[in-house]
Amino acid sequence: MTQLTPEVKLILASVKIHPSHEELECLDSLILEVTDWDYLVSTIIDLGLGPLLYKKITLLKNSKQIPHAVHYKLQQTYYRTFSRSVFMYEHFHAMAGVLTSRGIDIIALKGIYLSEWMYEDPGLRQFADIDILVKKEDALTCLGILLEYGYISTETEKIEKVRDKFDLVHFAPMVLDGVSIEVHINLHRKSGKYKLNIDQIIKNALPFVLKETTIYAPNLYDLLVHLCVHLDKHFRVEFFQFTGIIDITNILEIKKDNIDWNHLIDTSRLHKCENIVFMYVILINKYLNAYVPQDIIDHYCGLLSEKDEMLFCKYVGGFKSPAGGVPNHLWNLRQHESFFAKFSYLLKIIFPSRIFMITKYQIRHPFLVFFYYPYRYFSAIKGLISILKSHSMNDFK
Repeated sequence: MTQLTPEVKLILASVKIHPSHEELECLDSLILEVTDWDYLVSTIIDLGLGPLLYKKITLLKNSKQIPHAVHYKLQQTYYRTFSRSVFMYEHFHAMAGVLTSRGIDIIALKGIYLSEWMYEDPGLRQFADIDILVKKEDALTCLGILLEYGYISTETEKIEKVRDKFDLVHFAPMVLDGVSIEVHINLHRKSGKYKLNIDQIIKNALPFVLKETTIYAPNLYDLLVHLCVHLDKHFRVEFFQFTGIIDITNILEIKKDNIDWNHLIDTSRLHKCENIVFMYVILINKYLNAYVPQDIIDHYCGLLSEKDEMLFCKYVGGFKSPAGGVPNHLWNLRQHESFFAKFSYLLKIIFPSRIFMITKYQIRHPFLVFFYYPYRYFSAIKGLISILKSHSMNDFK
């Protein structure tokens, strides 16, 4: 295992929603070893873990050793997450009711579902937007209903023009009052390396009642597979989202008595991502002490490479790619097969809509939006230079 600082160990020890007595004691002792609280609090907040650490403070004997300024920042992060989540819940509840009443079954994905189902406290799980999955044949109707209720697409392209674009993963975000909804018809591009069977995931989805409205969520095994694949996509392009690690860790812990590991193996094989799923299972077991049976560890431990461990530890230590979102865009660009599709994608990322810019950069005063375009281009150029430098260093080595 890569050598970890006390600060990084404390960050990892903060992940579980329901830590054991021994894990709380470990967290308590790590407080006494921290030497750089400024680094720790900024990193733990950036990773989305601030609320989880804040809620554990009252359970720790050494909590008084946490500087007041650090405690205050963690507290404010929790309250901001709580208020934002409640606001987004209200949007989701309202639109779920409307969509289901119009005959559209929706499957809640990632944050909007996990925050209610697993975290129990709206202040614990941060999420930026609302992700829903619908059947392909329902997608345009769903988008039309959102428009009818005041949501605005972040792209200027009219809905009827996207009828043949069914190799996409999700349509342009629909925004109302600062809340963004992404309507998915897939979970990855057909041309990508992942092969999730979307029809089977929809068929396996389980109903649950939300404020008297029946909506759906992926079953436990499809959920784990989707989270691992989504995590892997960002892990590989240095656009890491630690929330995926938090989600998978807590599912493995909370559902450890209910997981049929042979079923998870079969599901990952069905979706042709067995190695991806179990690499992250082994990683999370090793660094976050999530429960995994010993026979599974023995069988799949070879999937976790030293390179991946080093990259993971770099992420947890607060590494942010100087390339920003550029690697992610380059990855997306490679998924488009035709020249026209590539050119169209480039135009959209170089000249995004005004609504997209306001949502992306959280611009409070819309008249300032045009000043953010130069900032976007400058960031992209910096990112490209960073990638070129990285490749040059690798070639030199």
